[in-house]
Order: sequence, then structure tokens, then C-alpha cells
Amino acid sequence: MNLPTQARTVIVGGGIIGASIAYHLTKLGWSDVVLLERGQLTCGTTWHAAGLVNQLRTTHTMTNLCRYGATLFSSLKDETGQETGFRRTGSLAVARTPERLTEIARLISLGKTFGVEAHMLSPAEIKERHPLVDISQVVGGAFIPGDGSTNPIDTTQALVKGARSRGAKILEGITVTGFGVEKAAIKSVTTDHGTITCDVAVLCAGAWTRDIGKLAGIKVPLYAAEHMYVITEAHKDIQPNLPVLRDTDGYIYIKEDAGKLLIGSFEPKAKSLPMSKLPGSFQFGELGEDWDHFEQPMANAMELVPLIEQLGVRHFLNGPESFTPDNRFILGEAPNVRKLYVASGFNSQGILSSAGVGKAMSEWIVEGEPTMDLAELDIARFNNFEINERFLHDRISESLGLLYAMHWPHRQFETARGVRETPLYSRLKDKRAVFGTAAGWERANWYAREGVKPEYEYSFERQNWFECVRAEHDATRNAVTLFDMSTFGKTFIEGPDAEGELQRICANNMAVSPGKVVYTQMLNSRGGIVGDVTFTRLSESRYMMVTAAATQPQDMNWVKRKLRPASRVVVTDVTSGFAVLSIMGPKSRELMQKVSPADFSNDAFPFGTAREIDVGYATALAQRMTFVGELGWELYVPTEFVGQIFDRLVKEGEPLGLQLAGYHALDSLRSEKGYRHFGNDISPGDTPLEAGLQFAVSFKKDVDFIGRAALERQKAEGVTKKAAFFRLEDAGPILLHDEPIWRDGRIVGRTTSGAYGYTVGSSVAMGYLPVPAENWAEWLANGKFEIELAGVLHAAQASPRPFYDPDNSRIKI
Repeated sequence: MNLPTQARTVIVGGGIIGASIAYHLTKLGWSDVVLLERGQLTCGTTWHAAGLVNQLRTTHTMTNLCRYGATLFSSLKDETGQETGFRRTGSLAVARTPERLTEIARLISLGKTFGVEAHMLSPAEIKERHPLVDISQVVGGAFIPGDGSTNPIDTTQALVKGARSRGAKILEGITVTGFGVEKAAIKSVTTDHGTITCDVAVLCAGAWTRDIGKLAGIKVPLYAAEHMYVITEAHKDIQPNLPVLRDTDGYIYIKEDAGKLLIGSFEPKAKSLPMSKLPGSFQFGELGEDWDHFEQPMANAMELVPLIEQLGVRHFLNGPESFTPDNRFILGEAPNVRKLYVASGFNSQGILSSAGVGKAMSEWIVEGEPTMDLAELDIARFNNFEINERFLHDRISESLGLLYAMHWPHRQFETARGVRETPLYSRLKDKRAVFGTAAGWERANWYAREGVKPEYEYSFERQNWFECVRAEHDATRNAVTLFDMSTFGKTFIEGPDAEGELQRICANNMAVSPGKVVYTQMLNSRGGIVGDVTFTRLSESRYMMVTAAATQPQDMNWVKRKLRPASRVVVTDVTSGFAVLSIMGPKSRELMQKVSPADFSNDAFPFGTAREIDVGYATALAQRMTFVGELGWELYVPTEFVGQIFDRLVKEGEPLGLQLAGYHALDSLRSEKGYRHFGNDISPGDTPLEAGLQFAVSFKKDVDFIGRAALERQKAEGVTKKAAFFRLEDAGPILLHDEPIWRDGRIVGRTTSGAYGYTVGSSVAMGYLPVPAENWAEWLANGKFEIELAGVLHAAQASPRPFYDPDNSRIKI
């Protein structure tokens, strides 16, 4: 075999993802592309995929990726001459319960912000679309006419043909055995047929990516699970081009396949599959039949489509598919090896996302950074423990089923819990804390009051914690609360060049005196927000970066990647070394004065400063900051001292009405105050000028910080969208995120986040709107605004400023 010795890009994996990346790279003009497949194209996971193609997913980013597939697959034949088997039959989602119907209606509402055609249906209308359905089993559903299905093998071949026509080399029967990495950058790919030097390598080998990644020293947290479907005999009543049927309450999907029915399942408890159980030469392989496992899904299918009881099964297919611990894709440049990219962990959504992923990844590779918001899918988001095989084995048994589980607001993972506990975990549990999980941490989301069971009871309406959180919220606004914020990511960035490097990496002015706290964004070259963080300057040479638990790995990675090679800077994760107690509310100063001899007056301890103080029997770094919009301090305490300090605060705070508060209250409080949440309200697709965060950008500093040129252009030309704030007039509905925003009968945007505002008496939300020609504030005031929630429009007030304390008077008293 004539293996090239050099290529600009080497792609490892010949499934539909690798083929799509090769196709899109060549469309962007990168013709020197080599794709390597150890067996034959599609032989791993792609060949046995069901081939469903649907456009709407549960988040804005995922929908953005997936809706492109229906467009590309329908046009590939005209471009390449290769049939893809794509059929636009539409998809039909049905609901057996009112709660599921609400979930479907929310998804259809999200689709409106993308212009995706969709229609809610009654049971009778479902019968018209799909005569085989027993409508006594359903309460309603929705039809999306642009969805359909494709033949995975034929579609892959079409992508390959398109890539080849523009110069790509596709080589089968080549096994990758290693990688050449120099100075933390990819240099070559080694195979059993020789070595290829390269500028870029991309790993997209499906379930095998984790093991291949280890050869390059990178961690890819995915794990395989068994995915099963059956194909029935043909029957005269099975009409061609029936819509793809999704019965998520029954954990099943059903599609017409050449006069037969294909019935697949995403069952609640899946069978995790160690890759060691597969032979090394696994190609077009199948796992054994497991009727015991498939019995309930099959029974559910017979309930919904009674004809299935009369049909024999022609084939039971069971194949491996890869899943991730948070049920999101793994995309992007490996944190520790530059120019080595990963596109894997597609949670059984590889076919429907392949077009969008190929386009997004090829643009990322060519431009050197993402061209759309992919933060929630970035491989840099993972913590080291998430590669642990026992953790993955247990979590993936749940991940598969989450595709069809109810997407309840604030739903928590049930498997692989208790990974990381704060030092106060036992104390908080004794005080009836109900925990959620973030980055493996167990953290208190709310505290069950007397008469309330300390566990979640999920709903799209007011959940069982609603009044408990009201009490926590009210105590923060009127007295004092204590939050355990120990899960904050804490990172020391220190060295002689720390100031200079951070001045370049951060948008705000970092040349402040020790004891100052700086709120800033880190930006990409287009001015998009890649990090939303605070820095405390501890000394001339040391800063502490504080970030959310979920984003710390990405934030640390960004800083490390942007440091100049010769810089004298060390980056150290010190999260486990410090607990954090957040004391918030108008009586927080009074409480602090009871537990510490330090001066907490406004003159001695102004907002945005940090001081070392005595507290209890220890010393702590106290920072006067807030994410709730009230007077308050955060105490950074060495982990081993925090227990006695917590006990003292609780005791001394009791006469002041101190309450413990959790993350649900925090979200409610920050939403009222209009504080942005990274990943929702701000992202790489949003700039500080659009988000109303220009106060955190220093154009005065004489430094060409990353993204400065883009912001200066935007400042000169004017922004085209702006963040606005909304408050429902009706006190009942609960807003979450991604609800369409209407103005004068036309959709103008979507909410980015929402929560119930207990102080203002109704749900509040944020979202971006197009900037009008007239005055912004007047345009907001004069329009008739409504927010759509599961198909129902609710009147809303719109404002350019938050509805709670827009002048920040509460935090500076």
C-alpha cells in the first residue's frame, strides 16, 4: 500500500464523522487530507446505525449542529452522484402523558427560533399521519416534516466521494499504532504501514477513540454501551414513507424500512460495554441478542403499534455505541496536545449530527478556533476523574437512557454520584440539604424545610422545592444567608510575567494593586466570550482565578494555551485546598463583625477588594464580592479549618435570621439582578459589548489583548444585538431558557436563561434582541413583548436594565 509520508491533516476513523470532516475540510480548500480506517469504511459503529435525521435537540447549540444534516444529505447526490438513501418522511413525536406533551411543546417552541417547521397534533391527527398507531395510548404529539432518515453507509460513501474529488486520500486497512508529539503539539501519526508527518490530526474513531487517544497521551472520557434494535417482517399495512415515530415515554423509536419496521430503544438502564470485550479486529460486528433486556421496549412498541404483535422478527441487531458522562459530544482541540483534535462520543446521535459536526470541526481546524458556540461540547470541559473506567461504566448505564428520559428542569444524574464532596458535605446533609452534581461535586441545591421530603419531585411547574427556595431567597434579600461555594474552581497563576500575560489574555485591566478583585472576560479573536472569571491579585507575582466548577478545566486550558512559550508563569489548580463560604445579605456585615475582629466598614473594606482576616480559630481570605446582588463576603479558607468556622457562623447568625441557601436560590437571585451565566447568557458567540459587560473591558490599557481589535471594530460599527431583561406579568409560569421572545406578533429572539424571581413576584429572563434603528430603551418600552412557553404566549415586560436594583445600591452599602 502506498502510504503518504506527509499530509496537512490526518483523520483517524472512517465512519460518517471522519468522512464528514474530510468532506468539509476539502470544501474549505484543504485538499491535502488523508483519512485512515483500520478496517473498511463504516465498519465500526456507522454501519449499524438506524440513520435517523432530526433537526431539533434540547439545546440551542445542539439544534444548530443537527439541523444542517437534512439540508446536506438531500443535496449530496446532486453533487457527487452517490445515492445517500435520505428520505424526508418527517418525524412524529408522541406523548403518553401530559408532562411529555409539555416537553414536546417546549421543543417545538425552540424550533420556531430557528425557523424549523413543526406542528402540534391531536391524537386523531397522529392517526392520519401514522395509521398504525393505537391513539388510545397517546395524548398528543408533534410532526416535523423536514426530518427523516438516511442510509448511513451510502451517506458516508457520498461524503467520501466528495472529499476524494477535491484531493483527499481515503485509505482502508491501516491501523494507527502511535503518535509523534513534540513540544505539546502533534507532529506525526504512526501506523502499521509507516509514519505520516502532519500539521493536524483528528481522532474520530467512535467507541475506540478513548484507547487511541491514550496513544497520544490525551484523555477522552467516553465508554461504550450496547444499543439494540430489531427489524420485523414485511406487511402489506406498512406503508412506504411513514414518518419516523418517537415514543420517548416507551423508550422506543419506530421507522419504516423497505416495507418492514425497525424498532429501536433507548432504555432507562443500559448495558455498559467494556471495550476489552470486543475483539481487536471488530468489523461489521454484532453483539449477542438479549431478549430479556429488550423485552420491555418491545412490549411498549406492541402497545403503540399493535400490528407488531403479528410480525415475526427478521433480525435482532445489537452493536456498540459510545456515550459520554454528561451526554454531550466531545469536540475540539485536545487540551494537552496542540493541533490534535477529537470528534467523538456522539451518544447515538452521530448520523444526525455528522453534517454539522463535520462543518463545525473543519472550520475550527482551519480558523484555529471555533466559528460557533461549541463550549458545551468542548473536550477541555472534562476533569481528570472522568476518565476513570468505573465511573464511566456506571454513568454510561444512565447516559443512554437520558436521550429519551424526561428532560425535567434541574434533573440530576442518579449514577456515579458522590465522586467529590466538599468538607461541609456531612454537616449540610444533616441540615436537610438536597444535593445536585456539577463537575462531580456534590453541592447543596436547596434545603428541605419541615414537611418537605428532602429529594426532588420533578415537574415543569413549581417543583417541591419552590417554597423552600423562596425562604432562602427572601433571607438573602432581607437578612443573611450562607452558601457553601467550595466547588468554585480556584487556580493560582503566578510568576514574574503573570501580570503581563494576564493583561494580554484578559479584557479588563489586570495591573491592579494586591488586594484588588477584577471581574473580567477572556475573549477569542472575534471578541466572543470564552471565559467569565474573577481574578484576585494576591501579590505582585500571584493571582487567584476563580471560576465556576463546570468551566474551570476550560478556563485553565485557555490560560495555559495563550501563555507565550517563554513566559515565566506557573498555573496551579488549588481548588481542593480551599473551601469557600459565601455570606450574603444586608445583615452580612453584622454577622462578619460577630465572628472576626476585622473592620468590615465600607471605607475599610470596599466592594471589589480582598483582605486576610482572622475568623474563628483561623485566618481566611475575605473577598467582598457578590453573585446575588446584595452586600456580602466570600471567605476562602484552607480546607481543614472550614468546619469550625462554619459552625461559628451558624451559631452567631441564628439571632440574625441566618439561613443556609443553595444553588437554586443563587440562580433565582442572580437572575433577578441580571448577572450573566456563562454557557447560557454569555458564550463564545457573544461579545461583552452585546452582553452589556463593557464595564469589564479596559480599552484604556495600552495592551493588545486577545479580541481587542474585534471589539474596537464592533464599538465603531455598533452592535447588531443586545442583551435585554424580561419579567412575566403573570406570576404563574416558570421560565427556564430557550423560549421564543415575541414583539408585536413576531419572533425576535429567545431567552438565554430564566428563573422565578421571588422578589419581583414572577419569572424573569434574559435574552438577546436585534438592535433597532430607533432608541433602544424606547423600542423595548413601546413594544408588545410576549414569551412563548410550550406553545402558549405570556405577556412580558422588557427592559434594558435588570428588574432588581439596577443601580447596584444594595451591594455597596
